[in-house]
Amino acid sequence: MADASPIASAPPTTNYVLSLFLDALVAVFSFVRSIHWSLRLSQLFSLLALPFRLILYPVRFILGVILALFAPAIYVASFCISGVHAVTSFLGSLEPLYTFFCAAAGVGIFAGIVLAISSSLITSHLGMQDDNDASTDRPGSKQSYLQDSESRRNSSSTEIDWQWLDSPSHRRRPAAGLLSQTIHEEDDDSEY
Repeated sequence: MADASPIASAPPTTNYVLSLFLDALVAVFSFVRSIHWSLRLSQLFSLLALPFRLILYPVRFILGVILALFAPAIYVASFCISGVHAVTSFLGSLEPLYTFFCAAAGVGIFAGIVLAISSSLITSHLGMQDDNDASTDRPGSKQSYLQDSESRRNSSSTEIDWQWLDSPSHRRRPAAGLLSQTIHEEDDDSEY
């Protein structure tokens, strides 16, 4: 039996110590696992929260009395707040309309600019712009306009005072651009 393997020839004391250590470790882990941790933690937290609960009982009573006293004001305020909330939520629900109107305004502004530029280009290339001589026929100042109106008032009383109907041509401002070329029809009051 001299040819025994070296593993089988190990002293029995090391195997015995190792098995004792593992048995102790298994016993400790099984004890730790057997404890109901959720129960123990909840008991610990309830013990720590006891002073806060003792403080909260009088605070709850005082808060209940205050809420009972201010209940009418609280209900009126909540009613007003709900009305404001309803209006703001309604205006918020109209957001697609705001977007649409902003886009329409942008398109309108862009179309107006393009139309004004194209109108001025067309009138300048076709020679349809107004003469500058018409602007020189205007009276020089406000003083001359006032003198003209005083002379009309001082005219003879035998004349019919219909001068305000006859507006002088030098006070009219000629239309500019394509507007001067537009033909305006007048209404006819006769039956035929």
